Amino acid sequence: MMKKRALLLLAGLMLLGASAWAQPAEDISRDCLMRAPGVSALGCLTDDDYKTRWASSTGNRARLEIDAPEGGRIGGVYLQFYNSPCAFDVQVRDANGEWVTAASCDTDFLTGYAALPQGAQAVCVRPQGNGNRLILAEVRVFAEGEAPSWVQQWQPPLEKADLLVLSAHPDDELLFMGGTIPYYAGERGMDVQVAYLVPATPYRRLELLDGLWLCGVKNYPDLGSFPDRFSTSLKSQYKQEGWSRDRVMRHVTGLLRQYRPDVVVTHDVNGEYGHGAHKVAADAALNAVELAADPEYQHAKLEQTQPWQVQKLYLHLYEEGALRMDWRVPLEAFGGKTAFDVAQEAFACHISQQKTEYRVEDFGPYDNAKFGLAFSVVGPDEDKNDFFEHVDGAKL
Repeated sequence: MMKKRALLLLAGLMLLGASAWAQPAEDISRDCLMRAPGVSALGCLTDDDYKTRWASSTGNRARLEIDAPEGGRIGGVYLQFYNSPCAFDVQVRDANGEWVTAASCDTDFLTGYAALPQGAQAVCVRPQGNGNRLILAEVRVFAEGEAPSWVQQWQPPLEKADLLVLSAHPDDELLFMGGTIPYYAGERGMDVQVAYLVPATPYRRLELLDGLWLCGVKNYPDLGSFPDRFSTSLKSQYKQEGWSRDRVMRHVTGLLRQYRPDVVVTHDVNGEYGHGAHKVAADAALNAVELAADPEYQHAKLEQTQPWQVQKLYLHLYEEGALRMDWRVPLEAFGGKTAFDVAQEAFACHISQQKTEYRVEDFGPYDNAKFGLAFSVVGPDEDKNDFFEHVDGAKL
């Protein structure tokens, strides 16, 4: 996990440029005393393990108190929620010894950061709203100064995306789409929206956020609600509970209408190694690019959406309109590292997957540099080295 944090810090500094090399605020988490009503020590909040968590009580007992080390002051608090984000206040004691709110974070996301402009020797973190509680995987406490660049301060999902990367599961966007995200989001600074069909477990959601942030994504991903089920065929996957074909088509069509991407990139029609959910992602995308543009395709869950015409759809390993992206070109945004390098480092953020057989590879049977143009309203590719070839740059 320490390796993961180092990777996040390095990539974040590169993304922000020369100004980011200013000294960031010191992480003093392990030197602080954290306590809550009925709990004298909360080591699980600083153990670098997303599988451990602490849940507060509700009401007046829903609080986390933090004391800085002797002689130190707290300048910011960073929360990583286990599964239920909630807005929170950071309070300090006034002259009368009463807790008063000094900073707030109105996050809807699984991470939230609140800065204390004046700093404090002790703080109290409370959820906003009656009946809410803190359910936390990790807490990071910083001394006074600017938050390190690896601290995730997410922007809302995009209203208009240049590129939508549709991933069946967390880490698929790196294993099978390779350098797509670091190249287009990090290097070219394009508006990249990432969407997942299967949100997986709480700890894997925090891992995926770490990976995306390292790649240069700043807009929060779209986390679907399809259950984690495995089949080896498209037909059997659609028969899995919660995976009806109609439901999937509505969902993916809704993604296209909501985020209005010019280009979509997703899985192999054969599911890479044969995973039914990967096959569904490709099948749904192939159908949804036409459904999204059809004003006659409506449903109660699509009532607030307007038709949208995607310009191009690329599928991993697709044989028609084949091209091979070069993820090995040095990138200025990452200090000379390549998109392939960054994808590998982002996959390393998926701690729970490091003992699997999967690796980021731009070679072999699952070569993540190989794609095919499966749909286009702007004609075939000619140079075959850019997903945005022939896409009207004025719209980006």
